[in-house]
Amino acid sequence: MVGAGEELKPVGRILSDAGNTSESALSMRTRRIDPLDGLRKYEGGYNITDKHYWSSTIFTGRSGYVIAALWVIGGIIFLGTILVSKILCTKRKERYTEFDYFLERYEILTVILCIILAVFVIVASAVALRGTVQFHSRAESVKEIIGTTALQATATIYNITGAIEMMQNTSKLYNYTSQAWDHLNSTVEALNSEAMEIQAKAEKNMRLVSRGINTLELVTILTVSLNLVAVLVLLVGSPLRLQKLCYLCLALCWILTALFWMYFGLYYFFDKFAGDTCAALDEYQLNPQNSTLGTIIPCSEKFSGSIILHDVGAGIHDIIDQVNSNIYTIKSEYPVKRLDYICNPFTGPPEYRYCPQNCPSGAATIGDIPQILKRLTCSDFGGGASCRPVDLSSAIDYDKVQSYTSSIQNVLDIFPGTERLVSCELVKAGFADIVGGQCAPLRRGARAAWGALAALSAAMALLLLLLLLVLTAARRHPGDDRISVRHLTSATNSEISEAEFAEMQAKKVRIRVGP
Repeated sequence: MVGAGEELKPVGRILSDAGNTSESALSMRTRRIDPLDGLRKYEGGYNITDKHYWSSTIFTGRSGYVIAALWVIGGIIFLGTILVSKILCTKRKERYTEFDYFLERYEILTVILCIILAVFVIVASAVALRGTVQFHSRAESVKEIIGTTALQATATIYNITGAIEMMQNTSKLYNYTSQAWDHLNSTVEALNSEAMEIQAKAEKNMRLVSRGINTLELVTILTVSLNLVAVLVLLVGSPLRLQKLCYLCLALCWILTALFWMYFGLYYFFDKFAGDTCAALDEYQLNPQNSTLGTIIPCSEKFSGSIILHDVGAGIHDIIDQVNSNIYTIKSEYPVKRLDYICNPFTGPPEYRYCPQNCPSGAATIGDIPQILKRLTCSDFGGGASCRPVDLSSAIDYDKVQSYTSSIQNVLDIFPGTERLVSCELVKAGFADIVGGQCAPLRRGARAAWGALAALSAAMALLLLLLLLVLTAARRHPGDDRISVRHLTSATNSEISEAEFAEMQAKKVRIRVGP
């Protein structure tokens, strides 16, 4: 697909004016950076069979992927720094810094910030879970609609091929064949092959989509829920100085935060892909032959159904013409009053289009022939006293006529459904249902999911950094009175020298060891 004013890409498609407008909008939408093509712009339009379309669309979530990678790298660097400092500086005495005194002075403010961030994390988690469930529910609905449409297409094909095969079998009883049916066997085989291909492709695609949808939903829900538990443990364990448990939860939350950033990128990609698909569905309704959605549910002028409808229509048209010719001969030779001509619902050559509106209500159809023949009597054919109804019945094989005409009528009955398939009306109806009732909620769910995940990731990053500073300060100076003294002297705006502080400590020791 190409945008307006660009040279045609080698996809060999020619669009109508309406289709060009849709294609231009869709091409503009899908023009994105392609990492598989040297970061050049992808300009192939919406094409789910093209790996460059997928790479450029997945790459739209690069912000989340990059931040997730940087977050993991930062955690590894921080952990490595701690390990190196413990190995190389084991005997070095920890000294208080201004930042330690700052944390002590604003301890209440730090606690309030942690609580606010924790509440924000809980709210963002709830919104993310709701958006995730909504997105996957709508995605499941879209999958079901596409799968049902594919099954209807397959059933329609099998109905028409089954009816044609039955008609061919019964036609052998009369040794009647039409020139229009010379290649009907090969066409039926091709149509059955396409039906099996549609069914296999639909089952495979729906199975993969269902597995992906369910897996991502389950992983997202478990990750968010586990993160909530870890955050609550951190908030409770930090004031209780359960440092080992807090460090374990801190490491777990660090990993989960990286996953949240990655999920943010994935859901952002899903939002873009859902938008592309909905725009492509609009395009499909304008020009099915031009849409790559036909690779999921084949529907084009090359579809074998259009060939078989033409051949069958020509054959039935010839049969009805032959029947009417025989009726004309009978009426010319005998004074038959109750023998009506059969209405032919097909136009003449070369189109042989099915036009049931050409037959008015009450007109005789080919399925009515057995009943018409049963109403005939000997007198209709000028029979005398020697003519008996049983003789007339034996002259006409009603069973053969019934079998043959009913098989032809079965083909006519399923013609409208087959035409809906060949003309893509069946598929258009399914896609119209998606565009009208599923696209907007699907995109709202995706946006809510990636927006909440971005907020959750940012809040978790701030909360973890703050808790990390608090826990690190507590680990460096557990139970030391220096902070309390410094906090007290800062409150009274007085200063205590190191010697005075040492004297205070000595007094404490004498009091402890005294009588």
